[in-house]
Amino acid sequence: MTISIKSEIEKVKLSLEKRSAKLFHACQLQDFRSYVELGGIPSRNKLANSKLDYTEFDTDKIDQAHDLWDKVFGNFSDFGSNFAKDTSNSFPNPYGPIQIVLNPSALDDVDDLAISLRSAGASDFNRTEECLTTAAQFNDIYVNSEPTGHYSDRFISFKDSLDSRFGRANCTSPEFNCSIVDELISFDHCAYVIVDGCVYKGGRLIDEVSKISPRKAILREYKGKRADLIGELSRLTAEHDCTYRFVMSTSHASSDLKKLVGNMNEFHFNRFARYLGFGTTRV
Repeated sequence: MTISIKSEIEKVKLSLEKRSAKLFHACQLQDFRSYVELGGIPSRNKLANSKLDYTEFDTDKIDQAHDLWDKVFGNFSDFGSNFAKDTSNSFPNPYGPIQIVLNPSALDDVDDLAISLRSAGASDFNRTEECLTTAAQFNDIYVNSEPTGHYSDRFISFKDSLDSRFGRANCTSPEFNCSIVDELISFDHCAYVIVDGCVYKGGRLIDEVSKISPRKAILREYKGKRADLIGELSRLTAEHDCTYRFVMSTSHASSDLKKLVGNMNEFHFNRFARYLGFGTTRV
């Protein structure tokens, strides 16, 4: 089951508003250009049928098989923020360096809301059986189930806490997908756009994003050497097939980048770098 009763969807929206929380959708540059043409964040189905450019994902066939191809996706937290911390071993959001930040009003036109406790891209994901069914359950994904008026109201619980609360063992990061009129969340609900500190054709990616759209664009803030590392990563993906093994063996990568990448999962890094190269730095 999903949340399809309008009053329950409204309660989810009100909970987000009470928490001063936002919704998030990350994309690559070529996808963002297509989004602007369409006027908002589309489903993969709408994007493909539009004949506009988009970045192919490893999960596309799974989405088609699992009745997700015509759904619009989003997250309840900014996955790109972890990389900005100089103590983190994570990498930037694999789905793209452009983070569209949405107001809770984005749920106003939603007909069917599926909130999952793990990625819907999992090969065994079942939209009708494992998604949350009430706004009360939705509140339990947060550290503070009941909003307290503090900044911590926006914090999503960690995996162990989610597993305990929901009696599961496979929770990761909660996300949502939804059925919506015209398969599009309008940019009318966009609060602003956060852009990673990537280099694009000798300039800054944020400058390219600002040319494309009038939406307020904010450059992500980084700690320590992270701004230099994301710049280096983006340059490498523009010039090379930037795999884990390439980075670890090439003289083109700095020792700081090799140290960072060496602590990452090879499969997930390769996916991130491939998406960034084909979706942003080479387009």
